[in-house]
Amino acid sequence: MRICATTSDSPPHVNILYVESSRSWGGQEYRTCLEINWLNAHGHKAWLVCNPGSQVQLKASELGTRLVAMPLRHRVDLLCSWRLWKFCRRNQIDLLKPYSSKDHWLCLPLYFCGIPLSRARCITDPITGNGRAFVFKYGCSNVVADASIIKRQLVQQNGIDPAKIEVIGSAVDLQKFKPPRDRMKFRREMGFGADTPVIGNIGMIRPDKGQLILVEAAHLILAERPDARFVIVGQGTGLLKRGINVRNAIERAGLAEQIIMAGYRWDTPDVYAACDMVVIASLHTEASPIVLREAFASGRPVIATKVGDISEIIEHRQNGLLTEPGDSKALAAAIFEFLSDPKLAAACAANGLRYASEHFSFDRMMEAKLQVDASLIPARQKRLLPTSASVERVSSVETADLSSRRR
Repeated sequence: MRICATTSDSPPHVNILYVESSRSWGGQEYRTCLEINWLNAHGHKAWLVCNPGSQVQLKASELGTRLVAMPLRHRVDLLCSWRLWKFCRRNQIDLLKPYSSKDHWLCLPLYFCGIPLSRARCITDPITGNGRAFVFKYGCSNVVADASIIKRQLVQQNGIDPAKIEVIGSAVDLQKFKPPRDRMKFRREMGFGADTPVIGNIGMIRPDKGQLILVEAAHLILAERPDARFVIVGQGTGLLKRGINVRNAIERAGLAEQIIMAGYRWDTPDVYAACDMVVIASLHTEASPIVLREAFASGRPVIATKVGDISEIIEHRQNGLLTEPGDSKALAAAIFEFLSDPKLAAACAANGLRYASEHFSFDRMMEAKLQVDASLIPARQKRLLPTSASVERVSSVETADLSSRRR
């Protein structure tokens, strides 16, 4: 994994266009915005193309990310691809970065016309169908995978050249989460006392995240520790319906007073600081969970299921506790273990914080990605894009308005 890879040579100035057709907001979309903001703050230029009126546009705007609002409705849409091409010519884009299958197909004509394309792969779900495998094999310059398990899947199941795949795990702003922080700020808002055991779950609410399994585990915990409180922070996908499903499960169990759904929060550092432990109950899909990085960086004990790269990071009872996905009883037992053994919880938290400082630096992750990106970009004088074209210098709002007028 190249998350910490750096070289003494700084990569050249690059212009990168990220394409994200998702309408929902989650860890991947959040990290994408942070990457774009980092690039723009470090002398490069980056934009995010997203659907107008989507959660991505709303949240990205709040983060101050440079946006281009453009309808991304279908995998094959020549008009949309042409708009992307026009934007790339105007802004001398060096590299395209799509995240989903739809994004990739929309960018495919641009790749075949000569613009390098780096495909991000952030989930462990298998790639099915020859068409989807085709774009990984022949329709991109490289693949940047979040975890080693993704690379193994792409090589073994889809026959993709391993030399074409880079593994760079996710990372976080260590200073943002660095303890100590005010432990009581979020607790006071939620009405929790200083001695209340607080178990936190942070992330997008959807079936593969395992919140329903956590509700089952919470029922077992609360039968023995009625003083404990669970907090689920995040919003649901599918027009927010997933959140309703979890809320209904909580109400059916009669635990609405003990399991609090706090919705989406920007103040996650304060949420982590308030928690006695953080639970990641994911069932599958997740490759390199940001929540694990944030919890480690916050100095919080972590309980997590064995999905994605979690087993490569957590050493059981050394810097966290591991459980099997979908096993609510095992999850409850792990929570009980931390509740009944504060020394173990504190030791795991301290070791996790140390691990984060050594492995989860956002700056080092971005430096590693830039080195990979720079290797894909041909020399400026050989670029397909005309060298006489001036780089468009507009704000995110002006860029979005420009795209709207052209539609």
